[in-house]
Amino acid sequence: MDTEAFEQLVRAMAGMWFLWLLAGGIAFARLLLWLNDQRTFSRSGIAEIDVMDGRTFEHRLGVLFRTLGYSVEETLYHGDYGADLVVAKDGVRTVVQAKRWTKTVGIKAVQEAHASAAMYRCTRSMVVTNRYYSRSAKELARVNNVTLWDRDDLVRALANAAPA
Repeated sequence: MDTEAFEQLVRAMAGMWFLWLLAGGIAFARLLLWLNDQRTFSRSGIAEIDVMDGRTFEHRLGVLFRTLGYSVEETLYHGDYGADLVVAKDGVRTVVQAKRWTKTVGIKAVQEAHASAAMYRCTRSMVVTNRYYSRSAKELARVNNVTLWDRDDLVRALANAAPA
């Protein structure tokens, strides 16, 4: 490339300074969002949850719900009819099915939570997992009014409940 062509290229690029500034601003904003997500992720303790056993996860959820202002009852570990916790707040009792898994959570968890609500005299049911739900689980939960907390919801709740 000769000198004249190079100078024309530099002038053309300099003439688009506003685009460079905009691109830099967008990149900076994305970096800030990523850093905030990383801070939230680390504050949440989700990495520790990912290696817990199921019973420890249930206890951890109990602590979380207490921090969020709920009263918490733990059910039997075996023979729990599909409920791990019963949480109550403002007169509303909710049965909670906890799924600390390494894969996608399917419809069985939603079925268990929904079916166990009457057993524990609850008007609501929910499933909380450290992973995500299958499409069919989401659909079944929607039509049966079962609240689902996936990994993102759990991270947010844990981070919000964590001391600053």
